[in-house]
Amino acid sequence: MRLRAGLPEGVLLIIDEAYGEFANHPNAPVFDIVDTGNVAVLRAFSKADGMARFRVGCGAFPMAVAVELRKALNPNKVSVVSQMAAVADQAYMRETCAITAKLRDTATARLQAAGIKVVSSLANFILLDLGRAGAAQAADATLRSEGVFLRPQGGAGLPHCLRMTIGPAANVDRATEILESWSQP
Repeated sequence: MRLRAGLPEGVLLIIDEAYGEFANHPNAPVFDIVDTGNVAVLRAFSKADGMARFRVGCGAFPMAVAVELRKALNPNKVSVVSQMAAVADQAYMRETCAITAKLRDTATARLQAAGIKVVSSLANFILLDLGRAGAAQAADATLRSEGVFLRPQGGAGLPHCLRMTIGPAANVDRATEILESWSQP
């Protein structure tokens, strides 16, 4: 890993694996590199597991970092309900990720066929690059007029883009259908 090897002494590389379950390399040994001493890996249960309100996650840290981190932890531990939910049904989570990936890939192909640039994604969302801020605003207005809400990305410095979360199939299909028939101004 070139990035890790090129870091100055005393710099900790933090790898955010919040969308790790959606990646097409689920058995990659990312947690193994923690042993190098300057890498921490974090994993949230808010994305694939849909457990944002449970406030559950996990991490793997070099021992020296773990010792210091324990000093700063909130003394109120994760609730028993949250802990049980986090380990409850991994088969369901994997099935949900597979369904989400299929919906994402289908929507991507349809939108690209309609002439909309879609940034490659392994997550539970896609980024639509409409080329110009005006085009993104027009597409957003059209979608909103139909009761469909994507996330404009102006606040992220991408005013020409919209973000589509991959949710229930009917919602994804409806948003895709509207965009397929939308014509850029």
